[in-house]
Amino acid sequence: MEPGFQAIVDCMLEAGWSRGETLRSLKRLIAADNMTQKENARTETQLAIARAMIRAGKPF
Repeated sequence: MEPGFQAIVDCMLEAGWSRGETLRSLKRLIAADNMTQKENARTETQLAIARAMIRAGKPF
């Protein structure tokens, strides 16, 4: 588990959250992080294509 997520889980448990609440919230947080990573990868790909087209002198 990423250190940031582990820290969040530790804080939630210390604050008195139940294990079930913590796991549900963590799953949502991980899903959101995964979606963000996919979007970032898609954006990076589009930027790489645009840069290559500019270098090749082609309109994009």
